[in-house]
Amino acid sequence: MKKVLAIAALTLIASTTVSAKAYQAQGCGLGSTLFTDGSSLIHQVLGATTNGSCGNATFGMTSGTSNCELEALKGKRAQTVFIEANRVALSNDIARGNGDTLASLARMYGCTNISNVGPALQKNYNVVFPSTEVSASQIDTSIVSVLRSEKACI
Repeated sequence: MKKVLAIAALTLIASTTVSAKAYQAQGCGLGSTLFTDGSSLIHQVLGATTNGSCGNATFGMTSGTSNCELEALKGKRAQTVFIEANRVALSNDIARGNGDTLASLARMYGCTNISNVGPALQKNYNVVFPSTEVSASQIDTSIVSVLRSEKACI
């Protein structure tokens, strides 16, 4: 029984190492700049942990810094990529009418008075998120429409 468990553990470790080497990314943020060796599993874990605990990836995504360059958008708007990456947090922030993710997105739209954005989107939550299947591109289009109609920013 111990041999079976040992073999299973070694197989799991080997498969984790292979998939980690294939991915080679800690995400973007402070952790990806401090731990630049993406081929090392320990550096990936430390980098991802640093990114998550520092909470600076949002700034990196909006500013294109901290290894969060937006060169590979493939024709997508930066806002759409941000929405895809932060969908749940954004949905929660819009439902509340405020939050860091919402504030970051508002800055990406060029809003200077962010305090107007939250209430406008909160009031129109069902327009922005009409279903759970709505695409990030549709969310982006709806946000722009709401911000224009409410004269909240755009």
